[in-house]
Amino acid sequence: MKIPVLVKPLEHYKLYIKYSDGLSGEINLEHLKNKPEFAKLVEEDFFNKVRIDGITKDLLWDDGISLCKNALYKQLELKNLLRRLSIDESKI
Repeated sequence: MKIPVLVKPLEHYKLYIKYSDGLSGEINLEHLKNKPEFAKLVEEDFFNKVRIDGITKDLLWDDGISLCKNALYKQLELKNLLRRLSIDESKI
């Protein structure tokens, strides 16, 4: 099972995530900021309090906001594949 072992908040709604198998990279969450269930993430202090849930290993904030570790892993896999193939992800 691939689980996140490190999460660091970055600027502009981005997170750096590293997984137990070594996969790592940045995830941009800007697309979530206009969704009501993620509204608190626009507050920088709140966003910076991201952590890895001790039980589920999903990414977690207070107020019950969480992101699935498996979905984030797949996004990082795809980003890394695009980079290896020299495909600009903004073009797709």
